[in-house]
Amino acid sequence: MSNDIEIFERTKKKFDETKKDLGFKVSFEEVDGIFFISDAAANAGFVSEKAFSRQLCSRIVETYMRWNDYLHNLIMSNPHYLIQMQESKALNEEDRKKISKLIGKAMALVSENSLIGLTKNKIQEGKFIDESVKFWNETYKPELIYLIDKIHDGWKK
Repeated sequence: MSNDIEIFERTKKKFDETKKDLGFKVSFEEVDGIFFISDAAANAGFVSEKAFSRQLCSRIVETYMRWNDYLHNLIMSNPHYLIQMQESKALNEEDRKKISKLIGKAMALVSENSLIGLTKNKIQEGKFIDESVKFWNETYKPELIYLIDKIHDGWKK
């Protein structure tokens, strides 16, 4: 338990240092509330001292990719997975097009992170963190809520 508290405190400290270094605007609470960076650090058992910004960006990307995998399985369901097939039935063609566009927008962020990792562009990295939170709040999460609500209704029938 005390180790988790130490990791949380180190995560917050490294976040604040990284925010100052990269110049992004979002708060620790905003990022942690969406991407659970302190939980990820606790799960990993460490907070990177030299590359915290990459650890943070990796967690952001991991979250988007997990959701993208789920969404992709809704539009390209495997007939061997009955749960996916059932959930996919709750969606119409317009929903599938929305999912495809949403995945594409999220993948633009994911590939931007890959480029940042290769170029080590700190300015872009700061912008990436701000844009990831903005995209989540304004686009991704509202679309997820719409889709999951439809799927949830489908399960109730």
